[in-house]
Amino acid sequence: MKDTELVGVQKTLSPVLRAKALDNRLPDPILGDEYAEQTMRRLDPDYDHRRFGTSQLGLAAVVRAKAHDDWARGFLADHPDAVVLHLGCGLDARVHRIDPPATVDWYDLDYPSVIELRKRFLRASTTP
Repeated sequence: MKDTELVGVQKTLSPVLRAKALDNRLPDPILGDEYAEQTMRRLDPDYDHRRFGTSQLGLAAVVRAKAHDDWARGFLADHPDAVVLHLGCGLDARVHRIDPPATVDWYDLDYPSVIELRKRFLRASTTP
């Protein structure tokens, strides 16, 4: 992935996205994020052919995302009129993975350069 327009903490979206994409390729994925795999494939078609071993950091990112997804699903089931601010969203497709009720207002927020990447590589959610 060419992330030359990304600086500092923004560059952390690459390894996290790659870890989620690789998880999706497993026979029994933890997160099962097809959007991460599709996005990673568009950003870097050969991402899975490079030397990129499993790491505790990658596993932690996937497990953390799964825990946040589960928490968000439960919260939104109890609060279908919630407003969600997904701060520092990167290229995370949580809104697509958890498919919140149409009554939820969901906002993915990040640096402008990251939001531009989201517009280019991730399908827009149906919420505002």
